Amino acid sequence: MDGDGFTRLASGGCPPLADLLLALAAEFRDVDIEAADARLDELALPLFGLANGELRIAACRLAEVLDTEPGFYAERVSVAGLWLDRVLETRSGHPMVLAAVATEVGRRAGLAVHVLSAPTGWYAGLGDGDRLWLVDATMDGTRADPWSLRRHCAHELAFAALLGLSERYERAGDARAAGRAALLRSRLPLR
Repeated sequence: MDGDGFTRLASGGCPPLADLLLALAAEFRDVDIEAADARLDELALPLFGLANGELRIAACRLAEVLDTEPGFYAERVSVAGLWLDRVLETRSGHPMVLAAVATEVGRRAGLAVHVLSAPTGWYAGLGDGDRLWLVDATMDGTRADPWSLRRHCAHELAFAALLGLSERYERAGDARAAGRAALLRSRLPLR
């Protein structure tokens, strides 16, 4: 992806999560976008045909995508845990990115799934108007209070990822990369 890919995506309407998160990573390093897209498509295959069925079953199957051996593992400290492509390769990442993986996989299978957060963690959520089914991307078994859940768009996830990158790069003494993350945050629309 060219160096302006993130800016172009960030300045328009809210793009698909994978597109924006992969463009974000490409601003810092080389990213094999085709391989990441293929991996997301592969993870979505077992979910095809569930879009018009019972959402409880779809949510269980979506959770299995994150948990099937080798399962994904939640970690909160590394820079790599905030890169969507690296999370797909290593199966380890920040819970926010794991929620994005689950959401993007579900979206590719035709499910209406969104990234949600609560003070207790990150989730992928499927709702039918009366009920909400959560996939716990925090992977610590903590329950979310349904009244505290907040839905996030791709722009908000990119903003959160860039905040995390700034903090991690600052801690590592890489002022250039931290500054780059701050500059990219400024390119996201204000809400």
